Amino acid sequence: MKSVIKFNLLLLGILVSASAAANNLSADFLKNEIAIAHSEYLQGSPESGRYALKALARILELDNASALNAEVGSNNLSFTYLRLGLLYEKSGNYVEAEASFAKALSLYVGEQADLSQLKLAVLALDKAVLQKRG
Repeated sequence: MKSVIKFNLLLLGILVSASAAANNLSADFLKNEIAIAHSEYLQGSPESGRYALKALARILELDNASALNAEVGSNNLSFTYLRLGLLYEKSGNYVEAEASFAKALSLYVGEQADLSQLKLAVLALDKAVLQKRG
């Protein structure tokens, strides 16, 4: 019984510390995570790209991360899901691709845009980054 209580207290401590860490997100931290995920998306394997984008999406979905949108860009979460959809689409997983695209469209902030317009915008951004890198 004591070991169960100790385990539950340990688990509670881990959850509280993770929550506290999430509440201390900074714009610099988010910018770094965005850069890492974007790099994996562009240059890593499709699997590592999906993993990195999913991790980034979880971070961006935190309440306090949304408060930093003005500093990191209001469409980072939308574009993250769009890029995730592109990776799923590329690998032939159209069910996951459609789910990611739907989420990207629902999160997009700005003038009304359809999926093809968002895809073109993201692909142009990605192309510019790749050209800049050389």
